[in-house]
Amino acid sequence: MSETTPTQTPATNNSQLLDQRYRTTAIIVGAEIFISLALVAVAWFVISYSYNDISDQALYAIWLTILFVAAGSFILRRAMFSWERLKNATLLKGVPGLFDSLQSNTILLGMLGVVIAILGFLAATLSGNKVEMLRAGAISLIVFLMSFPRKSIWRKILAAAEKL
Repeated sequence: MSETTPTQTPATNNSQLLDQRYRTTAIIVGAEIFISLALVAVAWFVISYSYNDISDQALYAIWLTILFVAAGSFILRRAMFSWERLKNATLLKGVPGLFDSLQSNTILLGMLGVVIAILGFLAATLSGNKVEMLRAGAISLIVFLMSFPRKSIWRKILAAAEKL
């Protein structure tokens, strides 16, 4: 980054950096949501209602994995976005380090939504039941809604970090 000019303060530079990082993160998470919705659409139009040879135990194992990944995403979100962790990132690496942490955590949590959609696609393909993909797609969207970056929250985090 260039040095601040007399008309630019570090706070405006931080705000510009926030806007840039937020925009990039929102685009990436939006692409992850698109991939998940595309998997739902492909499953809906391609998978027939024919019964494939998969045991109930294997299907239950896939659904147990989906539920563990979903529950894990909620726990990870609480851990990754804890104020102490973000404060340490700010103290060690400055405001750019804080934005690196926010961006990478958000993208990682979005990838868990994609993993859920892929597992749902696998369950739907192996069972031949489209409803399996719709269920997994709904769980995936809940994970995305929970992890989608909110600019107002990022601004509050930045304001608290600037006070350090």
